[in-house]
Amino acid sequence: MILNLALIGYFKYADFFAQNIAAIFGASWHTKNIFLPLGISFFTFQQIACLVDTYKGKIGRLSLYRYALFVSFFPQLIAGPIVLADTLIPQFDNKRIFCLSYKNLCIGITLFSIGLFKKVVIADTFSPWVAAAFGADHALTFIEAWGGALSYTFQIYFDFSGYSDMALGLGRFFNIELPINFNSPYKAASITDFWRRWHITLSGFLKEYLYIPLGGNRRGKLRRYINLMLTMLLGGLWHGAGWTFVIWGGLHGLFLTINHLWREHKPFDIPKPISHLITFVCIVIAWVFFRADNVAQATEILKGMAGMNIQTLTESAYTPGRYAKGIFIIAAVMLYAPTSGTIANRLLHSDHLHIAAVITGIIITVALMSLGNISEFLYFQF
Repeated sequence: MILNLALIGYFKYADFFAQNIAAIFGASWHTKNIFLPLGISFFTFQQIACLVDTYKGKIGRLSLYRYALFVSFFPQLIAGPIVLADTLIPQFDNKRIFCLSYKNLCIGITLFSIGLFKKVVIADTFSPWVAAAFGADHALTFIEAWGGALSYTFQIYFDFSGYSDMALGLGRFFNIELPINFNSPYKAASITDFWRRWHITLSGFLKEYLYIPLGGNRRGKLRRYINLMLTMLLGGLWHGAGWTFVIWGGLHGLFLTINHLWREHKPFDIPKPISHLITFVCIVIAWVFFRADNVAQATEILKGMAGMNIQTLTESAYTPGRYAKGIFIIAAVMLYAPTSGTIANRLLHSDHLHIAAVITGIIITVALMSLGNISEFLYFQF
């Protein structure tokens, strides 16, 4: 574990900690720009989990071959889902995975098609809007700020869930069933519910290998909230070496603490539509810090979202036509996002397989026709 943490500490956090230590002591630090190995956060977590499970006797002794196969299984290697050894290795030992399964091929093609569509058709549509908002050289208006924040909210969901769907589809090509990583997270009615739906494998990892070892909720209420905050702060830092990621994790830790306190005391009932809205707004605000290059940039965007930047539409860099188009697309996606997680299930469990096949064919065709202007997956950098 020390070796794994030392490697990720050097490649991902050496410059960050060195810069902050130098700033504290008034010294200067020249950034080394250390090259970040692709997907280091994900395969490091998998290796640590495997070591802990082996130590606790949850899995038997692994040969170098089986361990190497587990660590390097490529469909989910770059950006998850985070797969535990007791989930993946037993499937490697099943001889039936070496047989050709037409059922798994159909499932794999469907999942891969939906994932590719999410990425290149939906997520990449939002990409230039996000770049324009977060790279603006002027104070954003209320509409611009919310447009940029909402665009990133949907971009990161469709980008990351699209990758996860593609990973699940690739796994099925090899008769391997990988765990589901998303379950319509923007349908959540609370922050607790959100983390049961968003990046499910990371939530499970943080709970099993960090929150519970810290003491969980077994050492009193105060310690429970401290453990919760520490877990989310470290979860934020895991995403990136920057104070914006730490603040993002801290905000979610604060939201979770407030959520638990409210559920414990419950002074009055909140109507479900209102709880959905409050949860979603909290998520959007936190995403601003996650995407921003620095805290100052995030603060400026939040000021725009609060309506503190007074500016007319004619002074803005955006045209009314672009506003109309953007608002229409964001509204359409807001209606689609809560149900997108069930589309794959509907296609895979449809009683009309021919119709499902035609829909899948249309989805993959549109996705392939949209491959001209693509960007990298957002979670590659983490």
